[in-house]
Amino acid sequence: MRRKNLEQLILDCAYSLFEERGFDQVSVNDICKACDITKPTFYKYVNSKEDLLSYFFQSLTSKIPDDWYRYDDSTNFWEKIVQGYCFFVDHAEKMGIDLYTAVYISNLHLYTGVFNDIPSFKALMIDLIQKAQETGQILNHSKAEDLYDTGTHLSIGYGAYWCFYNDPTVSLRDHFVNGLAQLYETDPALLEDCEKPE
Repeated sequence: MRRKNLEQLILDCAYSLFEERGFDQVSVNDICKACDITKPTFYKYVNSKEDLLSYFFQSLTSKIPDDWYRYDDSTNFWEKIVQGYCFFVDHAEKMGIDLYTAVYISNLHLYTGVFNDIPSFKALMIDLIQKAQETGQILNHSKAEDLYDTGTHLSIGYGAYWCFYNDPTVSLRDHFVNGLAQLYETDPALLEDCEKPE
């Protein structure tokens, strides 16, 4: 089996087991058994069970649709900004509280760069923020890069709060979008029009 295929098999099996049983209840042996591989083979592709968590976020960038990176002057820039942040927020919510909590804890033990910026994504988001400021969709006229960074920290903070609160009925997305709207000082009507991306 080619390296990339085996690596993907390990990720898919691990994620499936984590969803089914919870991160702490799954061992490396469980993952090896599900993949029909040995422990040395597992460690050839992955440094630790915790390292698997960073892959779940790193792989997300490849799932952002190409057309999201395109826009013109008729674009609702606020909606596009929310969609951008929510690619990550919705992914966290889909992972579930247990697995997302494990991501946080793992990243605190050993910084793995899970929450690092993706340069092309960041550049586009900053441009969208500037356009939204120019068109009056965002009334906060702080530097666009500062607003982007603050929005990113806000999403991480709301994610941590969501994990600590530990209530699956609470919508991480709703809390984050409302907080972002207040931070960016947007028109509430624009917020009501912003739907969840597919």
